[in-house]
Amino acid sequence: MKKNVLKSLLLSAMAFFCSSSLFSAEFEGDLLSKPFRIFELGIDANAAFANSNFMLKDILKKNLVFDLKKIASDVPEDGFSLGLYNKESVFINLNLSSRFRFSLFTNVETIGRFNIGKDMFDILADGLSVGESRTSDVDGAAESYICIGSSFQTIIKDIGIKFTPTYFAPIFYIPKTTATASAKSDSSGAIRAEAEANIDIYTALDMHDFIENGKHFDDLNLSAGRLLSHGGFDFSIEAERNWLESLNAGLYTRIPLVAGTLKHKMSTRVWAYFYETNALGYLNDTEEHGSDSGHDDFTYSNESRDIHRPFKLGLNATYMPFGDWFKIKPAIGFAVRNPYSAEATFYPEYALDFRLSVVKHIFNFNLGTAYQNQIFQQRFGFSFNFRAIEIMAQASWCGTTFVSSFKRDGYGAFVGLRFGW
Repeated sequence: MKKNVLKSLLLSAMAFFCSSSLFSAEFEGDLLSKPFRIFELGIDANAAFANSNFMLKDILKKNLVFDLKKIASDVPEDGFSLGLYNKESVFINLNLSSRFRFSLFTNVETIGRFNIGKDMFDILADGLSVGESRTSDVDGAAESYICIGSSFQTIIKDIGIKFTPTYFAPIFYIPKTTATASAKSDSSGAIRAEAEANIDIYTALDMHDFIENGKHFDDLNLSAGRLLSHGGFDFSIEAERNWLESLNAGLYTRIPLVAGTLKHKMSTRVWAYFYETNALGYLNDTEEHGSDSGHDDFTYSNESRDIHRPFKLGLNATYMPFGDWFKIKPAIGFAVRNPYSAEATFYPEYALDFRLSVVKHIFNFNLGTAYQNQIFQQRFGFSFNFRAIEIMAQASWCGTTFVSSFKRDGYGAFVGLRFGW
């Protein structure tokens, strides 16, 4: 069983790190700007990890000590949360003119969010009174996609328009899963805490041989046809026009049309418990306690699940008070995870970036704040654009709350390369 747990954790970790930001935001605007290159090949890699409470320096210690009282007081009212985001892209752009821009791209994107209720930390810090019973929720969700698409950008009657049809194939999907943990004590001084959850993981491939028979990834049939079959389709539109001499503004949306389908399902029950029969028994060595945790054997089935990428809608703008060497770029909108389903989840998004370009746009710098993909970012970036090659880099402080992003409770990184002329 422990071997199976290790394999499951390894599988999840690989999925998260096999798959917005300074220069790679999905809806970037600037549709009216002149392109730098006629032809270019580009590669982007973007990753972010965030939580609501702990800095890396607090965890990466030789002698790690947890102050439960302090942790409980610092946890936000909506609980301790963890966010993960990863995206890699490869694309080819053809910019024949400002009125004809065409792009082909492929990318892998993974998003995850987990939360432990504040009551859990209060129980650990304060304990229980005699006869008291308390509960707390633990929940999480995650998803990953591989996408192939194209975009066409033009200018019609001074309005910049960009159309982006995308075919996507879900790799895995974990619907929002909630476990309820309970703790109670009785008049004899006995304390018992327990939790369990039924977890379903929908996958593009049948994972039975990998989990149960110890096969490696290279032994599985990972052909592109198998991964990309049963995909879905969505359509993005961006529009922008010049409203004032120094202000361009517009809207963007992603509209899910056809759901992708995952054909395989693996399920298990995860559980844990702790008991203590007599807390005062520590004084005379009569105390008894025990604990255990684990998960049941996985069960596998061929059960279909329809998945859409998030619906998105918002407004963005580019304000150039002193010319195009200095830009202020705000954006505000919202997204709905897996719309048209019982697990649909609404969340807002925003971004505010300040961009400085010097020496004919060769040296570019960015300072910004954002909440995208349910992660807050305070970001700092630069790029060197020598026309034939453009190099981009960005680092971010990340958090699942606005305050924790300034405390550096997580980090993000983006790198991008452009080659062409």
